[in-house]
Amino acid sequence: MSGLTVGVDVGGTKIAAGVVDEAGKLIASTRRETPATDTHLVLEAIADAVRELNSHHQVDAVGIGAAGFVDAGRAKVLFAPNLAWRDEDLKAELTSQLGVPVVVENDANAVAWAESRFGAGRDHDDLVAITIGTGIGGGLISSGRLLRGGYGVAAEIGHITMVPYGRRCGCGLQGCWEQYGSGRALVTEAREIARHSPAFASGLLAMAGGGPGGHHRRDGDGLRPAG
Repeated sequence: MSGLTVGVDVGGTKIAAGVVDEAGKLIASTRRETPATDTHLVLEAIADAVRELNSHHQVDAVGIGAAGFVDAGRAKVLFAPNLAWRDEDLKAELTSQLGVPVVVENDANAVAWAESRFGAGRDHDDLVAITIGTGIGGGLISSGRLLRGGYGVAAEIGHITMVPYGRRCGCGLQGCWEQYGSGRALVTEAREIARHSPAFASGLLAMAGGGPGGHHRRDGDGLRPAG
């Protein structure tokens, strides 16, 4: 047993994977863009990232942090607002491809647990973790235990209704917090500003490809015009 595992963060924009030891130390990492509209390609990208890391570091298991509603058995993604996953059995499919044990967890739950074990919450029994990326996620630790709820989605705070009859969300509801405070929401807000006040938003227009409806590309430094 090597004591090493691979953690994979699968978001709507990128897939980030890293090798960690038993103390939570990051040893190596890699990343891929997320082909969000094709479930098969997402699985291929995850497996490819894990194989790259495993070629240099022998790992015993893989943990998947998925941006979606994960079932209580920590195997299936029931629904993902920003990905095409619907009742996707990631555990079975990736275990078959990779040949090592795989655990699937909501990405924000994984963040909350990691912070309680190794990070800012390690001296506390109760904490709330909020993740902000393409969407908004949440994780709850209560009395030292991860609070998942009967269906595994207790901490999906990004889908609390903040604005009644507001913007339509990828989850099917309207006015979710995710539609007003996430990375994708900031892009929407910037385009609205640019559409109504072009002179005020000249810098935003440049990043959006010259117009409020222009395409953009997200990378580690923010937004860039697509090219």
